Amino acid sequence: MTERSFHPPVWDRGEPIDEGMLAFTIGEDWRMDQRLVGHDITGSLAHAAGLLKAGVIDEDAHANISAGLEGLLASWTAGEWTVGPEDEDVHSAVERRLTEAIGEDGKRLHTGRSRNDQVAVDMRLWLRDAVKETRAHLDGLAAAFNELAERAGALPLPGYTHLQRAMPSTVADWAGAHAAALAADAAELTACEARISKCPLGSGSGYGIPLPLERAFVAERLGFDAPEEPVTLTQHSRGRAELAYLTALEAVALDLGKLCADLWLFSTSEFGFLKLPVAFTTGSSLMPQKRNPDLIELMRGRARGMIADRAALMETLKDLPSGYHRDFQLVKPPLFRAHDTATELLPLLARFLDALAFDEAALEEAVSDPALQATKEALERAADGETFRDAYRSVSQSAATDA
Repeated sequence: MTERSFHPPVWDRGEPIDEGMLAFTIGEDWRMDQRLVGHDITGSLAHAAGLLKAGVIDEDAHANISAGLEGLLASWTAGEWTVGPEDEDVHSAVERRLTEAIGEDGKRLHTGRSRNDQVAVDMRLWLRDAVKETRAHLDGLAAAFNELAERAGALPLPGYTHLQRAMPSTVADWAGAHAAALAADAAELTACEARISKCPLGSGSGYGIPLPLERAFVAERLGFDAPEEPVTLTQHSRGRAELAYLTALEAVALDLGKLCADLWLFSTSEFGFLKLPVAFTTGSSLMPQKRNPDLIELMRGRARGMIADRAALMETLKDLPSGYHRDFQLVKPPLFRAHDTATELLPLLARFLDALAFDEAALEEAVSDPALQATKEALERAADGETFRDAYRSVSQSAATDA
């Protein structure tokens, strides 16, 4: 195992620290936190402004802190630094760099704040962006389905129950169902937005801060509806906004899995309804005639992974008593992994659909199956006065004889 050197953690009191313990407790958190740097600095800027408004720091200290934070944000955006393996987390990395840059005033920034409410606000700011990004990708895939319906919607397509031909349908109906499912998934993101609408800053480690903090001012500055109340709710509900987001992504994953199963099945030689875009297929190392739907199969598997990520997050949160627990650190891996999967799959599927073509001859042949008209025949006979049950039995017997 490669040895790591660490900057002294913010809680260091000069006592011995076992570096193996420190490495284990940090884990990969430093790597996860690289995506939180901008949010952490944004939250810190608002917190510093709140300290000034509350009279906890003076204008000179605030100006120094703000300029230092803005400089860190600019240099991070330019790719000049990020959270490294020597850092405990993003909060420690930012505070250390700020203090190195501006001196003693950097040590004033953490006044009236715990890393517990700090990470909570970072995660809610990240979730706000994540929800917006996912909703845009869902809209993009739904638009690809709508375009497919305009392009090929009039083509017939057998409807199936139990994977047996059932009734006539169309490509438009098939595409419309998938588009509507994605719209419903987008609507489920609103549950997550409700969970992230309140600002945790000022709740400290879970029991408030004995200073006259301007919580409403800070919340408004960060774009939240209000401070989170009571202050004990912030740690009590840690991970629940993330779970709400992964619950929405689980719904997306279920719909993507169904879509991939359809595409996979319809593109087989036995069905032959779809012509897979060559650019989105792979070849065989042995059989020169093969074009394989590896993309669809891997997407189907990755969608299952999103469902597993939601389950992993649930297990992390289950049965914890009130208050803060270090287990909450383990929320990040499944959350970020599921988000990354969704934001990779959705636009790729939209591009795939744009290049997809249906085999009109194969579809026409499939819907010419007389059995697909059995339900229509029974209903027409019922409309002419025969009881539906008699018509149903008669058509059923006729179909069995024909078979």
